[in-house]
Amino acid sequence: MKKCYLFLIAQLFIVQCAFAQDTEIRKSAMDSTSSSNNPLDRQPSAYKLSELSRRIDLNFLFRSSAEFPSGSSNQAAVKMNESRIELKGDITPDLSFRVRYRLNRSYAPNSLDNAPGAVDHANVTYRFGNEKKWHLTAGKQAANVGSWEFDTNPTFEYQYSEYVGRQLNLFLLALELGYEVTENHSIQLQLHNTYNQDFNTSYNTAGYAKNGLRPSKTPFGIYVTWLGNMFDNKWQTFYSYNVSQFAKDKTDHAVSIGNKLVLDRFNAYLDLASTNLDVDYANIGSPAVNNYLAPLPAFVPTFLQDINYKTVVLRVDYEFIPKWFITAKGFYETASQRNNSEIGDDFREHYGYWAGLEYKPVANQDMRFFTYYYYNTSRYNNAVAEANADQKLHLFAVGVLYFVNVF
Repeated sequence: MKKCYLFLIAQLFIVQCAFAQDTEIRKSAMDSTSSSNNPLDRQPSAYKLSELSRRIDLNFLFRSSAEFPSGSSNQAAVKMNESRIELKGDITPDLSFRVRYRLNRSYAPNSLDNAPGAVDHANVTYRFGNEKKWHLTAGKQAANVGSWEFDTNPTFEYQYSEYVGRQLNLFLLALELGYEVTENHSIQLQLHNTYNQDFNTSYNTAGYAKNGLRPSKTPFGIYVTWLGNMFDNKWQTFYSYNVSQFAKDKTDHAVSIGNKLVLDRFNAYLDLASTNLDVDYANIGSPAVNNYLAPLPAFVPTFLQDINYKTVVLRVDYEFIPKWFITAKGFYETASQRNNSEIGDDFREHYGYWAGLEYKPVANQDMRFFTYYYYNTSRYNNAVAEANADQKLHLFAVGVLYFVNVF
């Protein structure tokens, strides 16, 4: 039912703004027109529609493909990969908002933040201070992690590393304070919930024993982030450090370093990340260790403690002739438990890559037909390898994507 309401609202916006002439977002003061009972004022004027078009941005994000996998799954299907609707804009020159829904996700609220998983953004931003260099953003928002893979519009990111797809808490309730140091450099502090589900729900959902651990009284984290543009925006940096807590007296630390190269017809990013989790609530490495320990008489499954994750992600995009693009991406990830020599370093390795071709038929529209081949594998080392078989996936996909700026 909520989806129906959302679509109805979107249609109303589209109908009202069908004749707006200028779709560029500009900072604008609120209209000073007052409400009136005069029937002549009930229909929006061309001026009001034009002002709405300047101040409000309505986007629809879409990607769908026919996928032909083999390996762990061999059932072909036409998939709805991405379906999101976004509304954002300026209420005043100093106050803006952003709302984005994923139409193919659950609307059930999370146990800790009481927000549905379908909501990516539901926030407001206030700009203040000398020359409006400060800003404060409150509400559901993206984690301020230094990852260009995550920062890329999801319409165009066909497959994700486990760092983005499973390890990070991507969209969270948070309060962000930012400062524009110069025109090309800014810093942010983001106070956030460590995880959207509470401690007990996470353990109960996984079916794990708590082994004496207790929930943190303050399950918060802080991102410290630097965004930089250098060499006329050709080199862009996105670096972050995060400290957080999920369980009492268990502190997590993470560093993420994102670098991007932007040229006329060639783009590339390289992301590097290292995360130390005192409790593996991401549950990536824990299943393999639980499988290994399962034969022990007193064994009960639980989240692994003192685990380290490392990730390297590289993506390149090249327009080799007008409207035609080559795209390729690769990633390599490891999980280690260094305080246990039996399990040890790199007990789990995960890597994958894709290579594809895109065609953009309409120059001024972000619409593309695409095809790509994707390979993904997880393999296990040291003692853990005895109880865990390697996993492989081959996938061929062909489809269409469209980032629609409605107005």
